[in-house]
Amino acid sequence: MAAEQHGGTELAPHVSAAAEPLAHLGPIVLTNSLLTMWLTMAAMLIVAWFATRVIRKDPEVAMVPAGLQNVCEMVVEFLEELVESTVGRRYAQRVFAFGATFFVFITVSNWTSLLPGIGTIWIRAEHHGHEIAAPIFRPATADINMTLALALVAFVMIHAAGVISHGPLGHLKELTQVPFLAPVFVIIELFVVVSLSFRLFGNLFAGEVLLNGPILGSFALGHLPVLGAIFLVLEILFGLVQAVIFFMLSMVFTGQSAGPDKAEAH
Repeated sequence: MAAEQHGGTELAPHVSAAAEPLAHLGPIVLTNSLLTMWLTMAAMLIVAWFATRVIRKDPEVAMVPAGLQNVCEMVVEFLEELVESTVGRRYAQRVFAFGATFFVFITVSNWTSLLPGIGTIWIRAEHHGHEIAAPIFRPATADINMTLALALVAFVMIHAAGVISHGPLGHLKELTQVPFLAPVFVIIELFVVVSLSFRLFGNLFAGEVLLNGPILGSFALGHLPVLGAIFLVLEILFGLVQAVIFFMLSMVFTGQSAGPDKAEAH
C-alpha cells in the first residue's frame, strides 16, 4: 500500500468516510464501493445459477440435493425458520425474500473486505477538487449510502407490513399508541433508519480501516502473523454478526408492526 508520486508530490492513502469516485458513466458517478457492490452482486448471481443448475436440468434428481445446491438449501431453510419465528407463519412468505436478501447480501459484502486487493490497490482519483490515492475496491457496506439504502428498504417493509395487517389508520393508531405522544413515537420509528444504517456502517468502516491500516497491514500481518490471523477471524465473525443483527432487527420490527399471528395464537 505504497504512496504514489505525482509531479513530485506524494499522494498518500487516506481514510475517508465517503466512497471515493473512480469515474463518471454519464450521470452515474462510479465509486469504489459501487464497483465492489456490482461485482458482489455478479458473484452472488453466478453462485445462484450454479446452485440451481441441477434443478433446471432435472428436478427429480435435484430432490436429493448435493454440493453447492445442498449448501444453499441449508442456508435458505435456516433463514426460513428464523423469519417464521420472528414474523409468524402468516407473514413469513411475504417478507422472506427481503429478509434473506438482507442477510446474504450484507454477509457477503462484509466478507469482501477480507479478499486480497480490497482496500489495498490504489489509483489516482479526484476527490473534492484534490487528487488523492483512492482504493479501487471498497466493501459496499463500508459506504453509508449503501447501509442507508438498506435501512430505508427495511423501514418501508416494516411499515408496509403494518398497513397491510391493520390498514392505514389502524397502523397509525398502533404506531402512536398515546395520541399526545404521537410525535415522540414517530421520531422513534424514524430513528430505526439511523440505528440500522449507522450501526452497520460504523462497524464495517472501522474494520476496513483496521484491516488496511498501517498497524495491522504492515506490522501484524508481516511480523506477527498469529495476531493478524486473530484479527482476520474476528472480522469474519463481526461481519456475520452484523448481518444477523440487521436481519433480526428488521424481522422483529416487521413482526411487531404486523401484529401477532392470529392463526398461531388460536
